[in-house]
Formats: sequence, C-alpha cells, structure tokens
Amino acid sequence: MLVFEDGRTTGMVSGGCLETDLAERAAAVLREGTAQTIVYDMRSPDDIVWGLGLGCDGEIRVLLEALDAQTVAPWVAFAVGCRERRGYAALATVFDGPDPVHIGRRCWVDDRGNHGATTGGDELETSMMHAAREALTAGRSGNSTWDTQEGSYAGLVELVPPRVQLYVFGAGADAGPIVEQAAALDWRVVVLDHREPYAGVDRFAAANEVRHVDYSSLETSALEIDERTAILLVTHHFLHDRTLLERLIEAPSGYLGVLGPRRRFERLLEELSTAGVEPSRAARERLHGPVGLNIGSETPQEIALSALAEIQAVLSGRDGGPLRRARQPLHDWPG
Repeated sequence: MLVFEDGRTTGMVSGGCLETDLAERAAAVLREGTAQTIVYDMRSPDDIVWGLGLGCDGEIRVLLEALDAQTVAPWVAFAVGCRERRGYAALATVFDGPDPVHIGRRCWVDDRGNHGATTGGDELETSMMHAAREALTAGRSGNSTWDTQEGSYAGLVELVPPRVQLYVFGAGADAGPIVEQAAALDWRVVVLDHREPYAGVDRFAAANEVRHVDYSSLETSALEIDERTAILLVTHHFLHDRTLLERLIEAPSGYLGVLGPRRRFERLLEELSTAGVEPSRAARERLHGPVGLNIGSETPQEIALSALAEIQAVLSGRDGGPLRRARQPLHDWPG
C-alpha cells in the first residue's frame, strides 16, 4: 500500500479494516523518515481498547517506511525488472530486532543469481540472503528469524513471481469481457486472431498486445510460455481449435482451456488421437474443457468470470470450491 504526502492512497493491506489508521501513522513516518513496525493484535476480545475493535482473531504486523519520491528504491527497480522479464525474485526485509536502525533493511536475489542489499557485508545480511535464496527454491513467501551476535531479527521473505500471462486465441465479441476482466486483475493479456480486421488494437484497448497470426504456422516458441501462462482457445471454430490444440497441447503453460461444450472437447481429443497426437500426463493435467467453474454462467461477462476464476484457482493450486468447505488456510502461508 502506498500513502502519499497529500493523503492519497493506492493498494490495500487488510481489505479496508486498517487503512485509515495506517494512513494516519504513515503521515508521521513521512515527516520523520524513520521506518517503524506497527502491530495490530486482534486475538483478544478486548482489542477494542486501541480503537478498531475488528475481532478478526489474528495478528497483523505492518512495516511503514518512507520512500524518496524522486528516486526509485533499488529493491523496487530490481523486483519490477525481474517481474517484467518473467523471472522470479525474492526480497528479505527486517521488521523487528534489537537495533531499530536495521528496521526496513533489505536484500534481494533473483533466479539468475543477481543480488543486492541496502547495506552490506555483515552477519545479518548473510542470513537474510540465505533466506531469500531458500524462498526462491521453495517458491513461496514466509516469515523468518535471523540470529546475530546482538540478538534475533524478525523479517519477511517475499517471493515476487511474474505477472500471470493470458493468451486469448480468437478475437470474437465474447473475447472482450475476458480481456477486460483479466486486465483488471493486472494480468498481461495478448489477443491473437487469424483475421486481420479482428486483430485490431482499437477492439481490445485493455489488452497489452493484439496480434494477427496464422494458426497453421504458429510457432509456440515465440509466445514465451511458462508455468505462469494461461491459454484460452475461444475461436468457436472446430478446425482452428484442433490446429491450435495440436500445436499448444505440450506447451509448458500452467493452464490450457478450450471454450465450448464437453462433447465438442472430447471430439477434438479423439481427432487428435486418430492423428497420432496423444497428450502426455502433464499436458492432460493442465488441459481444461469445458472451461470455467460451475457458477451458472450464461452471458459473455459471466462466462469470462467463470473462466478466469478457474485459471486463478489452477495457477494457485486450489480447487475453486466454496471457502466455507475449504480444509486448508485461506492464504498460502507457512504456519
């Protein structure tokens, strides 16, 4: 969450519960320029004493720090650059410890071995860098504790993954809601169609890119497909879907879906099998047809919501069911 000097904010920390209080505290941090950690302990029914009385039955620790409006912090530039090149980064940040001067201290590393730190060369940095590299290997964020001769420091190790990337094949009218809703999620969206008049940027203003392509000669290597990539086939043309499915079925995407009814999808697979194309086990696991979660979708907007919700669930390793029936924590966070 960013809080500006004039009181404007962007982003959220708690879904609306703490933002007003944080904005007031942030103003003091901006004036003084000293980072501080705020702890909201809501595990007691008496949490009303400090004015919020949220009753959320948990603890939230928030680091407030001042950023120079004229200079992009090196760790911000590092993380953004890594994310844009579709790489992974991990940042380790000190939240608490015996010496307040270290609060807000950071180190960072990416999947290419590039690394940096706000200060360097001591015992604390060595421990933080080790934790950041472990987060890259494990593929998840988490809290961490770093022991030094002067005492223990507590911090956050945050994994920064690439943006979700969505390739939409087919530029018909129903592709519009898919593109708009995916863009609202800050996904990178690329629309591809074999019809030049349909592949116009003006038709998909929310897309990052619109391409005119020949499906039959499509080179999948040019698409930069990875595990954070989802592919939707919405051509509504059986032969086009067959051609695209044959070319994309073994691509290392996190999700591949074909819009349309189940019988049509099964026929596509039967024709591919007849032609000698048998998807691997990994390919079958990421292949989806019909597309979407069962939420009673009828309109193009509802179908887009259903499809994107399924993609989000698949890429997050969730089943997409009701939260009230979930047997795992709401957030994927170590205990």
